[in-house]
Amino acid sequence: MKVHHFQALVLGALCLGAAVLAAVTYNHQQHLAALLVAADSASADPVPALRQDLDALGATLGALPPQVTALGEHQRQQDATFTALSKQLDEVSASLKSIEAVPVGPTKVDLAALEQRMGNAETAVHALVARPVAPPAQPQPTAPAKPAAKTQTPTPPFTLLGVETRGDVRFVSVLPAGAHALSTVHLLQPGDSLNGWQLKTIRRNQAVFQVPGLGERSLPLP
Repeated sequence: MKVHHFQALVLGALCLGAAVLAAVTYNHQQHLAALLVAADSASADPVPALRQDLDALGATLGALPPQVTALGEHQRQQDATFTALSKQLDEVSASLKSIEAVPVGPTKVDLAALEQRMGNAETAVHALVARPVAPPAQPQPTAPAKPAAKTQTPTPPFTLLGVETRGDVRFVSVLPAGAHALSTVHLLQPGDSLNGWQLKTIRRNQAVFQVPGLGERSLPLP
């Protein structure tokens, strides 16, 4: 609205300027006609001052057409400028409408997939909580060490819940040992560590971890 109002003001000013120039031209023409009539009615030898006035008036009239032409050219330039500005405003308005049409936030498909993953993780946590706790092992008498015995691999400090894929990246969801809340579930990708166990790779049915001092250990995926 401001642009159209400004355009109307400029066009009005240009029209007013053209009208003023036309009025001045008309007055000069009337003056010239009066001088010519006076010259015709005067003697054969006109007064030098009258000739000077006629020459000055003729020079003034000769300078008016270029001014009118320049005014018309300026008006055409103003029209072209306002046309380009109106086009830019239309493009900005179209861009704003396209931006407003873009949905904000996750789509229904993303929310449904997230809800399904959360449900699976919650089911796994409930199953883990309902699992009976084994009684503490009774201390056994110390037996003589066997030279050929292998060192027992420690129990993982977490429970594997499953595999999730986000884009092209695969994760394993794990629940730290002793935790039961869904908020404590971790998503690990190759290179991440939890309680000293570093995930090396995710295979089809197992996850391979690097155990400190013991090398690699493969855990089955549920």
